[in-house]
Amino acid sequence: MNSVTETSSAWTAWLERPWYPFVAAAYPLWYLYLTNYGQVSAASALIATAIAVAVVALLLWLAARVFRSRVAGAIAVMILIAGFYAYGPVHDLYTSVATLDELPAVTGWLVKTLVKHEILTPVMLALSALLILLVVKRVSRDSARLTGACNFAAVVLAVMLVARHGSVIWNDGISHENFEPGVEAQGTKVSVLGYNPDIYYIILDGYARADVLRTYYDFDNSEFISGLERRGFLVNDSSNSNYNWTYLSLASSLNFAYLQDIAAPMFAKVELLEARGSLDHVARLAQDNRAARFLRSRGYRYVHVRSSAPPAETNPFADEEVACRFSVFDDEYFRALAEISWLKSLGAITSADLAECHKLRLAAVGDQAAQPGPKFVFAHFLPPHHPYLFDRDGNVLKHVTISNQFDFQARLWEDKHGYLEQVIYTNGSLLKLIDRIVAESEHPPVIIVQSDHGPNLVGGLSGEEAKAVRFANFAAYLLPGATRDAIPSDTAPVNQFRYVFNHYFDAHLPILPQRNFHSLYGTPLLMTELDSIAPVMSANLGK
Repeated sequence: MNSVTETSSAWTAWLERPWYPFVAAAYPLWYLYLTNYGQVSAASALIATAIAVAVVALLLWLAARVFRSRVAGAIAVMILIAGFYAYGPVHDLYTSVATLDELPAVTGWLVKTLVKHEILTPVMLALSALLILLVVKRVSRDSARLTGACNFAAVVLAVMLVARHGSVIWNDGISHENFEPGVEAQGTKVSVLGYNPDIYYIILDGYARADVLRTYYDFDNSEFISGLERRGFLVNDSSNSNYNWTYLSLASSLNFAYLQDIAAPMFAKVELLEARGSLDHVARLAQDNRAARFLRSRGYRYVHVRSSAPPAETNPFADEEVACRFSVFDDEYFRALAEISWLKSLGAITSADLAECHKLRLAAVGDQAAQPGPKFVFAHFLPPHHPYLFDRDGNVLKHVTISNQFDFQARLWEDKHGYLEQVIYTNGSLLKLIDRIVAESEHPPVIIVQSDHGPNLVGGLSGEEAKAVRFANFAAYLLPGATRDAIPSDTAPVNQFRYVFNHYFDAHLPILPQRNFHSLYGTPLLMTELDSIAPVMSANLGK
């Protein structure tokens, strides 16, 4: 046998050996990593891949002996792999359908039954077993052609994955932020107070401004605002957020700049603007941000209290991350994997209870006060944003996991009662947190409380009214040693840190003009600059 014949024989044998299930199991793991590039760890993807390879190898060995055929065994394993990754989307589909109005009685009962993991899991197992039996009966035990075709498809998948990896790395390179040179070096190293105060940046997602609560919720929030003012806070009563989505708003405020300026290469590429996956680049801006860099150069430690909502779920650039509890599923990658796969059926084991986590995070922020400083503490709290977990007294109304927290997102903003109950609960819990921080801090701290945007009310509102409500964000500042005019009452989030750093560290950062950018949920980076935002009260006159 000559070398050409030997090579051809080896190639044929390689194609006839059913190794494609390994690629099928690994492909979604790396696709998930690339989709969340920069937000999750490659080490986590490698660990998941190693586990997947070991499990697939064991299943192939068992299936080949059960069916007495490597070809049939590989098909059976492929069906199990498909079921594993299909479980999450199937459960999400049933969950969405279960919320539809006017479902036929039988359909409604069936869907609401299948939403339960203890029902859906055996159903999916039974369907997988039935499909395996049906397919295996029709597979020739020595079907080399079928195995070769599947292996070839696996090669194509692998090539596509490598190409996507290259594309992601390329786009990541061109979309890096353009930090102004020397910003960290501007100003003094020690604040005008004679010490560097701890700085807390607390985000209340979707918290409405007082005029919005009064006009659209028939609620007077003056008790809470008075409580803040008695504690020395300056309350911003006429601010508008610069962007209408959390990702964009936080990335802008933490970098005290407009995204179009600090990520110009990204905004120059139309294909990135039209892809929702490009939010990963915006998340990077929020994590590796100028505020943290500026303060680090003055000896600050950057503490990130993990949230349940992007882009604050995790931060690999922080000096310290605080999670609500220790679990392998605190890792962002494994949590995302649990949400899209059969692991979702494990429920609380793979995804923490949101109400419990919120209370633990509140405590974690308070715990920081006694830690040595100076420190910059960033904490994003999902309430008062839905899901509505608490009544006004802090009683837990329902248990929701991180994996299904945003189910029914379009509908829940219209639940004004649920939103208002959670606003009242947030008011009380925040005042308690502030009192604890102030009491346990070695020196008077700086505390910035801000909403990234207002509620997303749309029902019965004109387009201009809806925008006015969405952009009307709340903000309040505790600035020790500062006069009441240290931050104007209409300061936008983009300028907050400019005023703070200018006052305390003489940074001489120019104040940026007020600009507001609106975009749709499906294409958040494809923005339109608004000429103006209607005042909330005038927008609702006559109602």
